[in-house]
Amino acid sequence: ALDAVLGPYEGIPRKRATVVYGEPSSGKTLLAQLIIQASQKNGGRTLFFDVERTYDPRWFALTGVDLNPNLLKIVQPSNLEQTFDMITDALENLQPDILVVDSIVAMVPKAVLKANMEDQDFRGVSARKMTEGIKAITQTNVKTAVILINQLRSSMQSGPYANPESLPGGKALKYHASLFIRCRRGKWLTDAGEGGDLGDVDEKDATRTGALLRIRVEKNKVGPPWGECDIKYYFDGRVDQLSSIVHLALMRGIIKQPSAGYFEVPGVEGKVHGRENLEQQLRDDDKLREKIVKEVKRDRV
Repeated sequence: ALDAVLGPYEGIPRKRATVVYGEPSSGKTLLAQLIIQASQKNGGRTLFFDVERTYDPRWFALTGVDLNPNLLKIVQPSNLEQTFDMITDALENLQPDILVVDSIVAMVPKAVLKANMEDQDFRGVSARKMTEGIKAITQTNVKTAVILINQLRSSMQSGPYANPESLPGGKALKYHASLFIRCRRGKWLTDAGEGGDLGDVDEKDATRTGALLRIRVEKNKVGPPWGECDIKYYFDGRVDQLSSIVHLALMRGIIKQPSAGYFEVPGVEGKVHGRENLEQQLRDDDKLREKIVKEVKRDRV
């Protein structure tokens, strides 16, 4: 589903920078893990800059990431300047298939680390250095899909028309990145069964087993912008790819829903009752599933 909304490249583009941002626990790092996993299936090598010091090998392995050091190297730089020096050196010499920085806001300039914070105001220092760093990445990248993870902050602006959200790191990130991907956490998935089209159950005694990762491509220099898709992921590491394709097919009118709980599928006589029955039918019928996937890829927005 994500490939279908990104454009004709059908994936995160190489030689370019992609910014993934959102609120805390919205699935930003999870999305990066899924991209790493997909690359590794074709032998892709990844450099993961763990600036936040939150790398958990168990969670990475659970989501299907191969921890083989030949395929995944974890780097923990100590300051902002060192981070960008290491990134540009890696892009020039190692040329990994994917380079992930987690995250932009966790990078701290040397001056901030060494100075007494009571003696100086450091506002704007990180943004200025970030501007130079993203320029260097743009000029030295010849092969790699660079993924920069960023976090939303509350804006200091006020007024009825002010945007309540702001992105740290300066405006240069928006200009130099080819993709801007917004992540949101959607409805919870529970063990009480799936209700509604997106699998949410509001029963108080139900145990949460996963969540819906809602993705929106807000800037796209390699395809049409503003594509959206939903991805079901579970806390045991599973991702329901078929459910994402079905959701995208419903959004684009390929699969129609004339009334609540009933679906009209191209090539299927009569109506299919229930979302679970619809997905099960697609799982069982390879030709039908391939037909829906082909229609989703062709009907880009």
